[in-house]
Amino acid sequence: MSKTNILIIEDNPADIALIEAYLKDAAMKHTLFKSNALRDGLNFLKENREEVDLVLLDLKLVDVEGFKTLQVFRQNAPDIPVIVLTGFKNEIMGIQSVRAGAQDFLVKGDFDSKSLARTIKYSLQRFEAQAKLQEKARELTQNVRRNQLAHQIARFGRWEMDIVDNAMRWDAEVFRFFGFQHNSFEPSLSDYLKYVHVEDRERVEDFFELAMKDGQSHHIEHRIVLDNTNVRYFQINAQVNYDDTTNRILLVGGVQDITDLRVQPKEEEIKEKLLPFIASDLQEDMLSQFNYNIRTPFFSMVNLVYLMDQTPLTDQQREYMEGFKSAMDELFFALNNWLNLSILREQYSEVRPSGFNLQQLLKAQSKLAKIRAENIDAKFVFEKTDDLPEQVIADYQKLAQAIANMIETGFRFGKDSNRIRFQANILSKSSSQCLLAFKLVFKNPNFSGDYMNELIQKLLKNNENLTDIKKGYLPLVITSKIAGLMDGNLKVQATDLGEYEVTFTVSVVLPRESKQVIPEKPLKPIQLLLVEDHALNRLATKRTLTKWSELVKVETAENGKVAFEKILKKNYDIILMDIQMPVMNGIEAALKIKAKTNIPIIGMTASESKHEKDRCLMIGMMDYIVKPIQPEDLFSKIMRYLAVKN
Repeated sequence: MSKTNILIIEDNPADIALIEAYLKDAAMKHTLFKSNALRDGLNFLKENREEVDLVLLDLKLVDVEGFKTLQVFRQNAPDIPVIVLTGFKNEIMGIQSVRAGAQDFLVKGDFDSKSLARTIKYSLQRFEAQAKLQEKARELTQNVRRNQLAHQIARFGRWEMDIVDNAMRWDAEVFRFFGFQHNSFEPSLSDYLKYVHVEDRERVEDFFELAMKDGQSHHIEHRIVLDNTNVRYFQINAQVNYDDTTNRILLVGGVQDITDLRVQPKEEEIKEKLLPFIASDLQEDMLSQFNYNIRTPFFSMVNLVYLMDQTPLTDQQREYMEGFKSAMDELFFALNNWLNLSILREQYSEVRPSGFNLQQLLKAQSKLAKIRAENIDAKFVFEKTDDLPEQVIADYQKLAQAIANMIETGFRFGKDSNRIRFQANILSKSSSQCLLAFKLVFKNPNFSGDYMNELIQKLLKNNENLTDIKKGYLPLVITSKIAGLMDGNLKVQATDLGEYEVTFTVSVVLPRESKQVIPEKPLKPIQLLLVEDHALNRLATKRTLTKWSELVKVETAENGKVAFEKILKKNYDIILMDIQMPVMNGIEAALKIKAKTNIPIIGMTASESKHEKDRCLMIGMMDYIVKPIQPEDLFSKIMRYLAVKN
């Protein structure tokens, strides 16, 4: 084992002596340098940077204290890992330190020689991993520039306009179209119109007026005249959007210079030129990293909102909380739709059946739809038959996404006073299965049922190019793919009343009636081991579990190695095991644990895939759950496996 050079910046000799004793007791090969002030420590690093591997930094020093200590250190020594020492026995402060740039934190009087050595080791490993991620980020930045170059090659710009005073905001590309420096003046609609060809001006004015009135997506082609002689062809699109942050109604859209297409109208040649830029590594890298990078912090948000919802709230706070929960549901819908882009790219995606309450799913979807309808001044009607089953077995996430995307189609295309109807009923039922039908009904003379049915057939054969899908039809495309994955059916047809019906049929399994009643909460004390490397997730999940029941006791481990050490000393009722962790991941840890004990293990991951699930089940995990995890789902799984164990 190589020697670790450590600099401790601490003004309390007793604390320095204690750490020296702990390092000696841990038998860690090390050299310890000492400074009693931040300024002296930074000067030492400046002269001896190559000799220091890690810094132990007290937050309260003679020359500075609090988070400013860490901020000043990070500004002057960003390339060296730091562990914060704090005398405040507060987990939140430690977590904030980590989020501010520290690798980890230690609370004075609350650690021993083993935890000190372990924290130092893991911090060095984590810092090395972060350095690799930063290098990857630099590569992604280069790809972003390539993407911007692709926009320039395509000659595409973005804009928005306040519909009250017609003040506009243009991006750099729109300014460039007209020959101006970016943000060289504050444009308005009149500034745009004065460049429009005199023969097209009335059409363009009508275009903006219509787009502001009906809230639908519109596009138009027209000519502009530059320097009184240069005629260019523009394609512009627009749609009304409500900005929640500023409470303003905006008209947003894009504009593309299509003059070259007029000169060289071969679309295939244009696509070939743009393909190397549009289909860049950035798109693939972002799609593959999106799961982990977004689901993990979103999991923390879900847990923290659950905890906040359990606290006493005023009526106004309760109203805000309900709004925040609805916004999170919409964000979760958008998140899953983004991830469904991978479904559209792959020929196979796993269906993960589980038992759930169908009535609650429909109630949640109806609630979100009604909120959406109120925001856009539409009318949403939800109808369901009384014989719908309560409990079913199917893929909850995919069914929820299919229904949500059907309803989204209604909002995009519904024209008859924006009235959308959604119906849920049973087509057939046996003792073990039930054929469900979900129907969306709306009016729109511009909607093409024939196009959509033709597209569905192409999608089933996996030979449809996504770039050819007409604008607005993507939600139905996603529903169609999900229907195929779930062995269901999606059909679009026109009625004699001039309406369109989009019908999604799918078969679900009806659970067998069980004589065993599984309680909602533990009836006796239980011990859980939560294994999670993300500090905020660890804290939020632990508090969520202990808030659930006073009979639940939770111990934590920051990686698989620590978890294995804990199960050798103590027996637990259930282990909640994160899959992706440093030092020892969840798969390795589960293998070692299963060799010693039969404690049920539930895997937790931010990366949903068949390969991941197969690995979890193959090594003996009882189940596999994908982040962000709804607290109620986690509680249900724990109680189910406690019942099996007992």
